[in-house]
Amino acid sequence: MIVENKHNGRADVDGRILRVGIAGLGRSGWLIHAMTLAEMPGKFRVVAVADPSEERLAEAVELFGCGVHKTYDSIVEDDAVDIVIIATPSHLHEQHTLKALRAGKHVVVEKPFAMSADEASNMITTAEDLGLVIAPFQNRRFEGHFLKVKELIASGALGEIVQIRMAWHFFSRRWDWQAMREYGGGALTNNGAHLLDQAMELFGEGRPEIFLDLKPGLTLGDAEQHMKLVLHGEGHPTIDIELTNACAFPQKRWQIMGTGGGLEGTTQHLRWRSVDWSKMPNRELELGAAVDRLYNNEEIEWDEGEWKDTATSRDPYKRFFKNLHAAVCSGQELFVTPASALRCMEVLDRCRHKIEMIS
Repeated sequence: MIVENKHNGRADVDGRILRVGIAGLGRSGWLIHAMTLAEMPGKFRVVAVADPSEERLAEAVELFGCGVHKTYDSIVEDDAVDIVIIATPSHLHEQHTLKALRAGKHVVVEKPFAMSADEASNMITTAEDLGLVIAPFQNRRFEGHFLKVKELIASGALGEIVQIRMAWHFFSRRWDWQAMREYGGGALTNNGAHLLDQAMELFGEGRPEIFLDLKPGLTLGDAEQHMKLVLHGEGHPTIDIELTNACAFPQKRWQIMGTGGGLEGTTQHLRWRSVDWSKMPNRELELGAAVDRLYNNEEIEWDEGEWKDTATSRDPYKRFFKNLHAAVCSGQELFVTPASALRCMEVLDRCRHKIEMIS
């Protein structure tokens, strides 16, 4: 039921301000989407929200003066809404996406995009058939540290990339809905979806072979909270993804090894070093007795650099929404394409198949 909507009616005449409905006012729906859109009044206006909590609905009305809905079906039927942000539990993403699309709304889908490649493909095909935008909310593709890593790798400064290690370490118990498989919880589909999205960008084209190890970690539910996923393939870097809530001594997010140098660092600070082999002494293979019975040794002339994040925590979200606005209003291609989300879903399907085989 629509209780109130002060913004009922058509969008601004010039079409530049898109009217948004947020479905789900939890951590992501409120702290990420609502708070970010509140800082982008020239491009977006939150005109409706949906949540079963009266307290959360009242909070949204106080901030936005928006319409409120107690059911998902109600918000997708609201004519004042151009775009629906689906920040509902993971296992409902396909169902809610299809309803929004069939109601003529563009859609933003929180991660994980879907629970399977079949679901993702169905969502994407429906959007294409209806001529609507479906935007996977893989916001970490816009983070400064990741963009810098991509830039350095693409520059060739680190040479051929041998291995990329991505570590996301916590030491904390989990007892919310993300601790349960039936709701799509677990490290693999929760924060693992972010790391996999970044990893597939760095892996490049092609189908990776995978190694997967999942353990309960610190959880009160039945979904894993410790994950080790390795992607590898001929002509590609080996990518080692480690996500756990059972690490008392957290390691840094990034370690990259290449034939021309390497990189290490956090989401806030990266440092790297590279070598120009053309400026180093020429070496030839020597198969005789080692000089002075020692291993090969030489002084490396390093070129070094560093990067520090100067952005605010919401800047990556704003980059996402600016791109979304351009996609809806100007037909610009999404930076995070539905096809890239589908590719990640295909890897997650293979991971789940391995789990079923082990079980």
